[in-house]
Amino acid sequence: MTFQLHKGDKVGVISPSRWLKSSNDLDRGMQYLKAQGLEPILGTHILDNWRYMAGTIDNRVSDIMEFYKNPEIKAIFCTGGGDGSQYLLPYLDYPIIKQNPKPIFGHSDNNALQLGIISQTGQFCYTGFVLVYDFRHGNIEPLTQQSLENIFHNRPTIATGGECVHQGTAKGKLIGGCVSLFRNLCGTPYFPDLSDSILLLEDEEEPTYKLDLMFQQIKQQKNFNKVKGIIFGHFENCPTRRSDDGNIDNIIQYFSEDLNIPIIKHFPYGHGIDHYVLPLGKTCKLNADKCTLEY
Repeated sequence: MTFQLHKGDKVGVISPSRWLKSSNDLDRGMQYLKAQGLEPILGTHILDNWRYMAGTIDNRVSDIMEFYKNPEIKAIFCTGGGDGSQYLLPYLDYPIIKQNPKPIFGHSDNNALQLGIISQTGQFCYTGFVLVYDFRHGNIEPLTQQSLENIFHNRPTIATGGECVHQGTAKGKLIGGCVSLFRNLCGTPYFPDLSDSILLLEDEEEPTYKLDLMFQQIKQQKNFNKVKGIIFGHFENCPTRRSDDGNIDNIIQYFSEDLNIPIIKHFPYGHGIDHYVLPLGKTCKLNADKCTLEY
């Protein structure tokens, strides 16, 4: 599956996670899509509110499936993250999604939805962009914009940044994203196969001791021994509860010390920073010596 957007293409807009405070929050993101020559179509239920989520399970699933069934819709964009997309995974029609491949662009909590679709259909999705959060300061950040528009126009990207933990190169399917959401799928049918993968891991506002335990749970999953490389992104506002818990660098060092694969850390991907948009489920090339990811 290759992907490119063209002027005049219709794209769907969904709210699979937390409810939106106001439709005005979408204004800048919608203006951006239109400036790219795209025609955004709003899901029927994107402004719904059920508990802390953007509508009931049935209504959020309905919006997603309507866009997958519609051949005029070329991609699907999430309004924002938050909480709740994991609720949807048992109720999606995966045969229809597989027959009508199109990527979902999302980030943070949307990661559960993306990984579930990847595990069940083999499609790829794009992580690192949502229509509200990425315009929270008024404009999209330069790194995010450039990598996103490379994707729109099917241009190759060499994402660069971070520090080398273990040297080497690797080629594999990019899997992961937000650690807490990735960890939540462990033991479910929606956890993706780790064979021949490059792991991508980031999070925010999680104490470091909890991240340490999340890393161990991921390490204990089937086929972790077949992982080809690891990219640790940014861990924004992740506090150290006590001094012996260690900071994020201590935890990454401990996690990595018995692994003989290429690993980098502090890669520009995650919450709250100018970050790359990356293709989950797609084959990428990692060069830990140069701290690059090519896709």
